[in-house]
Amino acid sequence: MIYSKAITYALGQSEATLTRTILRVSKGLVWRLEVEFPPGCAGLAHVRILDGSYQMYPATVGETFASDGSVIGFDDLYFKSSEPFEFIIEGWNEDTAWPHTVSIRIGLATSEAFMSRYMPSLQWEKFADIMRQAAADQEAERQKQIERLAAEVRGEV
Repeated sequence: MIYSKAITYALGQSEATLTRTILRVSKGLVWRLEVEFPPGCAGLAHVRILDGSYQMYPATVGETFASDGSVIGFDDLYFKSSEPFEFIIEGWNEDTAWPHTVSIRIGLATSEAFMSRYMPSLQWEKFADIMRQAAADQEAERQKQIERLAAEVRGEV
């Protein structure tokens, strides 16, 4: 399945006034991500994608995707295994002359048979073990990010 969302960001925004959009998905394996910036964005439209409070894309916390007339696309193996089955897209547009529409596309495999296409050398049981460990690692990193944010809010950083 390919989930898609085109989001128009008003002109003159900043990170402080960002737009938050929910993209509802199903349980499954994210195997592809694309973020399309049309010509004219000039690197002024910014986007990042989160799973709850965990920043997934780009993986560097606090960073964003920004481009002009290009598609940032790549394959991935991120298992979306817990509710809510949605991603949060945060974005803003620093351009003071024009609004910009950015398109997000997420390829997500929902069945075991389809998921196995992306890891053909693994048996399903081994794949499931690997994905359980990946989910545990993702949760641990999410907790670290939450703890860092809480420390920042408390002024401890």
